[in-house]
Amino acid sequence: MTPLSTERSTWPQSFTFAGFRTDEAAGEAYLLYRYENGPEFTETIAFNAPLPAPGSAQRPGFKAALEALALVAGASYYKAFLPQHIAFDGLSPDADQRLFFENLYIDGLGEFGVRNNVEIAGHVDFHVAEAGPSGPAPAQPPLRRRSAVLIGGGKDSLVSTEALRTQGDNIVLFAVNPKRPILECAAASGLPFIRVERHLDPKLFALNEAGALNGHVPITAIVSFIAIAAAFVHGFDAVILSNERSANQGNLVRDGRDINHQFSKTAGMERGLAAYVARHIHPQLAYFSLLRPLSEAHIAQLMARTDTYDGAFTSCNRAFQLRPKAPPARWCRDCPKCRFTFLILATAMERKRLETIFGGNLLEDESQREGFEELVGLSGHKPWECVGEIAESGAAMLLLAERPEWRDAPIVQALAPRLAPLMPDPHEVWANLLTPSPDYHLPARYEDMLNAYLAGR
Repeated sequence: MTPLSTERSTWPQSFTFAGFRTDEAAGEAYLLYRYENGPEFTETIAFNAPLPAPGSAQRPGFKAALEALALVAGASYYKAFLPQHIAFDGLSPDADQRLFFENLYIDGLGEFGVRNNVEIAGHVDFHVAEAGPSGPAPAQPPLRRRSAVLIGGGKDSLVSTEALRTQGDNIVLFAVNPKRPILECAAASGLPFIRVERHLDPKLFALNEAGALNGHVPITAIVSFIAIAAAFVHGFDAVILSNERSANQGNLVRDGRDINHQFSKTAGMERGLAAYVARHIHPQLAYFSLLRPLSEAHIAQLMARTDTYDGAFTSCNRAFQLRPKAPPARWCRDCPKCRFTFLILATAMERKRLETIFGGNLLEDESQREGFEELVGLSGHKPWECVGEIAESGAAMLLLAERPEWRDAPIVQALAPRLAPLMPDPHEVWANLLTPSPDYHLPARYEDMLNAYLAGR
């Protein structure tokens, strides 16, 4: 594709959400988008099962879920030119829906705006034309009693899996575009596994290569709405994430707005999305994060209880790249996620076990010092990754400095003395991290199952 002009005034000025179409027999939905005097896009969602037929009992909920999915997935295409005018063709979101997605775009594209030096709030406007009145979802038949745990191949979703499994819940694992670590974790669990594929329009990659705007989108929200739509295809009544309370901490403040790489994983977004589902899709379809009361530190202690997934899981995002140039390693051992995961698991696992999992020791690698400084708050800002709180990382480093098997590691020796004056009592910080937060909205029976698991029952 010919390189794009650097003069943004020549870029398309209007973006249209053009609805969707379905192929029930093929089990596919097609999300449609177009720019005025610009490219058109078709994104394919392959559910790998026949879709609810028009006129069937499950069709209204499925259709409402697809409408929401079309709106949130459009972020991947809208961000290419970030026009100020938005139009709808084939979709008719009411005022309540428009407000929800406008806020999701503004905050969900916050990191994108910072990195591209664009004020997102000044561009996104879903309040165009007239909107119909808000209203409750129509009466619908009950969904199949089953819990779908969204599995990402990392420690968090595996802790949710084991917590529900030990309590005898009827669960199925669910993933979108599963890569090798996810497939291996699912196999190790021995549980039923549902996979859905999301195929971005190839024209988007060509645009990016030609110079269109690119960057982070609220991917957790996109995957969530795919799972919500899949509930009507594969049969489940609970979509369960594994977002922890640490996700609520942003990365930096820009123009008075908290910018959070993990915005669509925050408690506020979770509550808003759950309310959207109940009001606009299906009132009995539950959406929540089982681990919301817990910190990353607490989750690490729970992950250490089982070695079932030691050779399968990874939290390294490079293992999940959309278009890798070479087969990725399970752990790159040179990114914020690898550094944080190693650090937090070191508080829960013996050294030999952790070194076997990672294939090395990041706390002995001097080249990682600068990255660990960012994690613990000694330089820069919280990395643009799904990592724990700064205080969480700092307390973990200071605790390791007290333990014989970790205290002589070069990174610990270099950073712990600098951290100590900033955190006089890391044990108090750690105790708070291991105390569940009251800020969550778990359905009662799931709360009971989580509490039983935390108590070792």
